[in-house]
Amino acid sequence: MRAHPTKQARSRETLDRLLDAAQALLADRGLDAATVPAIAKRAGLSVGVVYRRFPDKDTLMRAVYTRFFARASAQTRAQLDPARPRPSVPLDCLLEMMVRGMVAGYRQHRGILRALYLYAQTHHDKRFRRQAERLNVEGIQGIIAMLGDQADRIGHPDPAGAIEFVLLVMAAAMKALIIFDDRVPYPIARTDAQLADELTRMLTRYLDISSSDRAR
Repeated sequence: MRAHPTKQARSRETLDRLLDAAQALLADRGLDAATVPAIAKRAGLSVGVVYRRFPDKDTLMRAVYTRFFARASAQTRAQLDPARPRPSVPLDCLLEMMVRGMVAGYRQHRGILRALYLYAQTHHDKRFRRQAERLNVEGIQGIIAMLGDQADRIGHPDPAGAIEFVLLVMAAAMKALIIFDDRVPYPIARTDAQLADELTRMLTRYLDISSSDRAR
């Protein structure tokens, strides 16, 4: 027998309230503060309702992690959809806008990213850690595809490999300098604008954008 649509809608709403509350708590107060009672209180639900949906905190945290990065990947894909109209701009300008957008996104979501990265990095389940890494990499697949379409304007001898490599390096740099900035005693870039400038310079020079453009 199929569930009644109204019950399904209520169930979906309850799930979203729980995940939204957990995400907000993680962003505001960090991983240790996101206990089941605190999440239930923030969602305006009883602890029993939480445990009826999730057998333990770990299962709930996995759901938050998966939903957050799945949404981020979907948003990136939508923004980079080839069918979406966009102004024609030089590749170096496009890269600069992309980098500044990435830096702004890391800064905006610093709290939740920090909590989720710590959760995944310290997780006892190796399979989940591998799944978490795949979800993280999926977040830049749309950017890799977008830059891959510009391969004829990239002077690096291996455009595809260079694109993937430099984006992973950039993500690691933003994670160190924005998400976990307290772990870096002497940051190279002391403001987000400086960081964006340095990352853009690294990206364009590593991909050899200027020499490619001169050859056109």
